[in-house]
Amino acid sequence: MQQLARIALIVDDDAPTLRLYRLLLEQAGMKVMEAQNGLEAIRIAVDHRPHLMISDVRLPLVSGLEVIRQLRRQPALDHTAVIVITAAATVENEKLSFEAGCDAYLVKPVPVLTFLATVRRCLATERLAKQA
Repeated sequence: MQQLARIALIVDDDAPTLRLYRLLLEQAGMKVMEAQNGLEAIRIAVDHRPHLMISDVRLPLVSGLEVIRQLRRQPALDHTAVIVITAAATVENEKLSFEAGCDAYLVKPVPVLTFLATVRRCLATERLAKQA
């Protein structure tokens, strides 16, 4: 996968999940930051303005949906592509994720090729073009 962005933020409270996504994104040439709860994710996003955020729905302190809503309220973060990856797969969670402002919704476990293709597609959207 060609390098499409410089900074990715992974938000998940499961350490093995964080390690897997970190490995895949670093192999794609991205700088990766991690957050294990929603408050930490908001702080990192505001401070570092990632090009991509991958988030679970269920997070400690602040839900992944609220993290996305907060991100979308800030013009400086409008360029950030957001992928929700969750095991809490329901029609309602998918609907709420898109309403909050995600660009893609995937259900765990996600095949590696699907993950990479979704990252590539999301980073090629208008959001990234706005950041340039």
